Amino acid sequence: MLNTLNVSQTGLTAAKIAVENVSNNIANENTPGYKKRVVDIKELEQTDTRFTGRGVGADNAYRVTNQYMFDRLMTENTREQGYTKLSSILGSVETAFKETDSSGFSSDLNRYFQAVENLRSNPNSEVYKNGLINEGKLLVESLQNLYTGIERAQELEEHELGSNVDKVNDILSEIGQINEKLGKQTEATNDLLDRRDYLEEQLSSYVDIKVDRSYGEYELKIAGNVAVRYNTNVRDVSVQEEHKAQIDRFADDAGTGSSLTFIDNTTGAVSNTPETGDKITYKLNNDQEVTITVGSSQYTDKDGNTVDIDFDEDGTPDVVDANNYVRALAYAINDNPSTKGLITAYNGNYRIDEHGDKIDIDGEDKFLLIESDSPGVNGKFEGRITITESNDVDGDGNLDEVRNSFYKDELQSHDAVSRTYVAIYDKEVDLKSGVLKIQTDNISSDSPNNKLETYKDKLDKFAKVLADVTDKYIRIGIDEYKFGEKAIDELDSTVGDTVKLGLFSGTSVGTLKFNETAINDLDQKDLDYLAELQWKKDLSFNDGAQDPTDNDRTSFSEFFQEIRAIVSEDKESTDFVLDTQKDIKAALTSSYNEHVKVDKDEEMVNLIKFQSAYTANAKIVTVIDEMLQTLLGLKR
Repeated sequence: MLNTLNVSQTGLTAAKIAVENVSNNIANENTPGYKKRVVDIKELEQTDTRFTGRGVGADNAYRVTNQYMFDRLMTENTREQGYTKLSSILGSVETAFKETDSSGFSSDLNRYFQAVENLRSNPNSEVYKNGLINEGKLLVESLQNLYTGIERAQELEEHELGSNVDKVNDILSEIGQINEKLGKQTEATNDLLDRRDYLEEQLSSYVDIKVDRSYGEYELKIAGNVAVRYNTNVRDVSVQEEHKAQIDRFADDAGTGSSLTFIDNTTGAVSNTPETGDKITYKLNNDQEVTITVGSSQYTDKDGNTVDIDFDEDGTPDVVDANNYVRALAYAINDNPSTKGLITAYNGNYRIDEHGDKIDIDGEDKFLLIESDSPGVNGKFEGRITITESNDVDGDGNLDEVRNSFYKDELQSHDAVSRTYVAIYDKEVDLKSGVLKIQTDNISSDSPNNKLETYKDKLDKFAKVLADVTDKYIRIGIDEYKFGEKAIDELDSTVGDTVKLGLFSGTSVGTLKFNETAINDLDQKDLDYLAELQWKKDLSFNDGAQDPTDNDRTSFSEFFQEIRAIVSEDKESTDFVLDTQKDIKAALTSSYNEHVKVDKDEEMVNLIKFQSAYTANAKIVTVIDEMLQTLLGLKR
């Protein structure tokens, strides 16, 4: 009978613990990271041969979890948060490109062309001249506002990236603290394990992680790089930046000599040797230029000013010839105030001495190397070399002016690069997904996934072509033209006379300028040419001259609409993928929560069940007590 009383007492204790567990589950239903507890109820081991057993034990409450589903959930969460961030970035850009019937860049472009038409109808009207000046300035400002809007989006992401990395480090630090506490415990407590799971899920929003909990150890990797190991080994994540200057090399295929070629005045054959009178011009950003002439000891700047050439710095001007023209051109570029400070020219590949100074090659010509003085994308520039010669190209016995343009060797040159990346112990982390992945992709100029840089490049091409075709033209016959300075630099003068407009200048949105002083020099023929640009549907928006064989030719208006379409298409595509990802995560989350989260209905059933068990055991205790009282009250 006493054994039965002891068994009932264990039943009371087990039921009490179970009821307390139900209460704890209900109380923590909305606690972040909490996983429902289940009391481990089992029969006490028998130590003798009694038939009734020793009762029930309820010593532990374990967490209900599924590690495989949890790891899957973190992976899908990383992807979803990455797409969410990308959608947000593209949304801000799409807003900047939104237009109405009367506002936006398209309207500004139409008003500019209308101002051209107005002045064309009356070239002497001061009102129409002022109208064109205002619309030209507004067009530049409108284009730069779009560009600045994209840059501002990048700046915001760059700032937020630093804050997000701080959050990542805070999470890693807290995980390390939890691991330290767990290491001091004989058996891990559920609240610490719940908190660590919650932190892991938060961390997965920013970066892709993988956690190894096997054999009682703990190792957390970010994109394959260990961030937390064991109890106290926690490695901070950092943001690193790398800026490389643009380098243009005008080198031959071997990379040892100049890529410039000339036409022999006598034979007409292509030669690597310039002749007296040949002019070599370096043009920077379609705005500044310097020219050297073979046989002369002076260079000429954009405004026609002449300056002595002294590349050997002996105090005596050096005459340009076939053996020193590269060094002479490099000297002119470095000496000219309009290019000095923006770029530096070298004779071939320089070497760096023990003090870190760049040492040029002396004694003989190699090839022209141009390096930006500002590392990173802020130092981007566009340069080309134009050679002007006098040759009898048509065989009539008279010398004609022949021009040819040369661009950098793409394989041997390097674009300006500004990279931002995440590192652990100064080692770059190759993120696969997550918020930090999207942010670094759209900040780094060399990332193939950088949507924002793509839009900026498109706007730069628009500005480049606008400045090129409004700078110079050649009128052929009545209604045919050679459009743009670059195209003209690749033609001989027999096709017509070159007309210098200089209405716009620059090779990017940042360098684009509207030169209002050029308005006063426009005559009827110039305005006819400018009006032609509005309807021209075969403009080539590439890095070279206007090319009639280009398959992607279009108009100014259509090219800009293509940019808008790309932005909208990217946003729509990202949102579609995001919606799909949300559905995937929602389905997985639902299955996971069904398994690990508190279900009130289930807990109420358990409450009734354990309450009944408690009542039944209490009733048995009461019955046993009455039986004992009866036995003790018996008289012999």
